[in-house]
Amino acid sequence: MRSVPRWGGAAAGSAALATGGVASGEQVLLAAAVVPLVFVCYGALATTPPARTVRVERSVRPDAPLPGETVRVDLTVTNPTEQPLPDVRVVDGVPDALRVTAGTPRGGFALRPSESATLSYSVVARRGEYAFDAPTVRTRNVSGTGYDTAAASVAGTARLSCEVGVNDVFLHERTTGFTGRLPTDAGGTGVEFYATREYRTGDPPSRIDWRHLARSGSLTTIDYRRQQAARIVVVLDARAACDVARRSGSPTGVDLGVYAAARVVGTLADADHQVGVAAVGDGASGPRIAWVEPSSGPELRARAERLFDGVLDASTEERSVADGGDGSPGGDGAGSDALTELRQRLGGDAQVLFVSPFVDDHPAKVAPTLSAHGHAVTVVSPDVTGTDTAGKRMAAVEREVRLADVRDRGIPVTDWHPDVPLATALADALEGVR
Repeated sequence: MRSVPRWGGAAAGSAALATGGVASGEQVLLAAAVVPLVFVCYGALATTPPARTVRVERSVRPDAPLPGETVRVDLTVTNPTEQPLPDVRVVDGVPDALRVTAGTPRGGFALRPSESATLSYSVVARRGEYAFDAPTVRTRNVSGTGYDTAAASVAGTARLSCEVGVNDVFLHERTTGFTGRLPTDAGGTGVEFYATREYRTGDPPSRIDWRHLARSGSLTTIDYRRQQAARIVVVLDARAACDVARRSGSPTGVDLGVYAAARVVGTLADADHQVGVAAVGDGASGPRIAWVEPSSGPELRARAERLFDGVLDASTEERSVADGGDGSPGGDGAGSDALTELRQRLGGDAQVLFVSPFVDDHPAKVAPTLSAHGHAVTVVSPDVTGTDTAGKRMAAVEREVRLADVRDRGIPVTDWHPDVPLATALADALEGVR
């Protein structure tokens, strides 16, 4: 606990008046000296309540937000003692990476015994897990001459975890020889009835239609719908041009692209597909490609997670805002070389799930080019454009034109606004292409 020399002037004034009264024999001066002396005694006798007696509880809503979603944080301060707390001040320990968009994490209250007060503020969620620091609490006595400061233990939520779930992803009917969960338009071994055909020598007895044999006396074989794995490469556009945000402090196109790509990889891997990842970033001489070979299982997840972490670590610290421009990606020669390298890595049978915010013309060339070379392409595009300035509105219009051009070429497009769950956006896209 610390004291504040608040009444030093009053003590000096009281001493001066008393001295003057004694020297002059004036009782009025002696009586006047009593007034500041009362304040000095009041400050000296006031007790300072310990800050650690204050009880603090934190809650966040929603507790599992989407990237870019606004999260409300409520900090409830309670006086559990039998004495009033005339002045309680609290500052919550907001993680440095989270931007406060509304309200304030600071508050001051006067609390009666067992009374509670709540301060509220909002932050923008970003991918990852963020730990709140302990709130700082300061209590003062009623005279303001003493205070105590402590880091309060907090009940309730201590971390904010932000992930994105994907329930469904559009896959073209192109498969590999591996068994998976994508139904094909062909009969064979499986679990879902497909058709019956004439018995052939060597057909297993378990697939003979014995009921048909009992009725007609002829042998037929049951074919089931074969389920095979698709070979899919998730291509992430992680160039510096995509590292722009709707507004300062919001997730950028690269951030949102990583959110989407990471969850899509996990969902496709759960469905036993052969999944690869290609992240197109910026190198010293032009675009470069970070590559994870298509595979499945825990090793795929670990390699993909390392790649995504590297993309986020490499993104620029000074984030810009999507505010319009000439739409030119720059470095067309190097970009063509990177696209050629990507086509060579993809091979001939891989489907492509292309994740890009489409903030310049480069992705509008990549998707049709891959489609023209025989790859079944699906686009997932996080929207980082805004409408609060003329430049942002222009950027939004340019992006819509690019996406419309891709759709006109028969390529499915999921236009994902961060305020909408990604699963919902993908479901809307599925209705349009099935």
